[in-house]
Amino acid sequence: MFGRRNFAVLLVVALSAVGCQEGLPTGPTVPLEVLLSSAPATLTAVPSTGVTVMVDGAPVTLAWKVSFSLVMNLDVDHDPVEITNVSNVVQQVVEGIVVTPTAPGVELFVFEQRPAGNRIEPGGEQVIDFDVWYLLPNGGREALVTINVAFVADLRGNFSRGIGIPVAP
Repeated sequence: MFGRRNFAVLLVVALSAVGCQEGLPTGPTVPLEVLLSSAPATLTAVPSTGVTVMVDGAPVTLAWKVSFSLVMNLDVDHDPVEITNVSNVVQQVVEGIVVTPTAPGVELFVFEQRPAGNRIEPGGEQVIDFDVWYLLPNGGREALVTINVAFVADLRGNFSRGIGIPVAP
């Protein structure tokens, strides 16, 4: 019959064997994080200088322009990452609230992106400069510019991050 001491020794041995299985993490895993910010943090639209798009065969002038930099920072404790995709959208905003236009109204916009590179090393930074021209159905300048960036990490696979940047009224 086992005494209390023998049972405790068996329990410690059993738990130690389970904890030593190959392939299990030996410490906490830190989630991969790329921090996104914009410079400036809030955008101010200025009148556009004649950029147009074609809508139903007719040229439409985009009334507003904003310029900013997307800054991406990677912590020193993470794997290097590559930028694989950048997608953009401009949404109409009224009093700080995104307002989806009713048909047939649509937000019209054009993005120009100037990336400096496509890889971020641990502890490093990457910047993409943007110019955005847009026209909102309500004719206003208050908007939300959303940037989504897809990444691939050398050891952890694909992931994405996004940021919404307000345009002041």
